[in-house]
Amino acid sequence: MNKKMVTIIAALAMCTAMAGCTGNDTASSSKAETTTTTTAAAESAAPAESTADESAVTNVGTTDYDVDGDFRAFEQMKDKYEGNYLANLTGQMSNNGTKYTICIKDGKAYQALTVQGMKSYTVCPGDGKLYNVSEGTTTYSIEDDDGNQWKSADILFGATLDFDHAYIDTTTNVVHEYYNLDSSVSGGEGQIVYGFDGATYDLKQVVLLPEGADESSAVYFTVDSIGEADDSLLAVPDLSAYTKE
Repeated sequence: MNKKMVTIIAALAMCTAMAGCTGNDTASSSKAETTTTTTAAAESAAPAESTADESAVTNVGTTDYDVDGDFRAFEQMKDKYEGNYLANLTGQMSNNGTKYTICIKDGKAYQALTVQGMKSYTVCPGDGKLYNVSEGTTTYSIEDDDGNQWKSADILFGATLDFDHAYIDTTTNVVHEYYNLDSSVSGGEGQIVYGFDGATYDLKQVVLLPEGADESSAVYFTVDSIGEADDSLLAVPDLSAYTKE
């Protein structure tokens, strides 16, 4: 798997390094322990509320979501955006302030990361090549694409497997849905948590939870926007002003 297509892989690797854990270290962990850990992680990712008058924020909204029902907000989002979306996200906690732009369409992908104003991006335009570009160093590299590299950039759907559980945070009116990760895509075992507005079911947050990690080493993203893919991002980039590595 190409090291540049790192939206999911790098996030999980960073968590694992910080937590000092591997899948084998936690193979015997119970589902109850995992649920407790991952629930705490998603709760800690929510914006802090003022504690001056806790009674005023005990319930900021209501939702008809049934954690034991058949409806899943992820499935609704999947029907609308899988295979065709442009998402802008901002990292929180351990990747605080990092900007992510992900564009997926027809097995093609664009992934950009901006860290402290320095932007780098990878384009998988479907021509059998991967184009890795650094605007900071004005350099680029080209690598072979096996036809599946775009999956590792698809943070919303590329590594998501079966539903595990859900809960509702009544203080923020956010529905949290937990899904298991496909380790062949994500690079490690764990879960991905989607946070949806309880009233509209719009996606608000994504949390990556490596197996065995606690809430301090989960990787959080707030969703700034999501819409249909921009075809212009998926074309072979103009590299005339860049130097090949």
